[in-house]
Amino acid sequence: MLDAVGKPQSKSDWLTVGKVYHVLGVIQDTDRKWKFLLIGDGPNGAALFWLEEFEIVSSKIPESWIIAWGKDGFFELTPEAWRQPRFWERYYDKDPETIRVFEQEKKKIVEADP
Repeated sequence: MLDAVGKPQSKSDWLTVGKVYHVLGVIQDTDRKWKFLLIGDGPNGAALFWLEEFEIVSSKIPESWIIAWGKDGFFELTPEAWRQPRFWERYYDKDPETIRVFEQEKKKIVEADP
């Protein structure tokens, strides 16, 4: 596991070494780094983590994912419902409808590759 600056570490408040996590989305940000969207171990909800922090145990791509291209080379594989304007702001504001949509899409991803 790597910390935010790429230094190896054996413990994290966000993740557990050896635990399997479902990838909820894949992003290549404008910094050209690949990141996974997933739910970590803490109460913080969905967050982005560097690809290098993980060993890939499944290559299955959920049917609910779409490809999204943004300006400056931003690339994303994610459920279309999560690409709606201000979705993540509403998610972190704990909007009940947005949380319901998030959980519905997350369930599809988990069920596609239990």
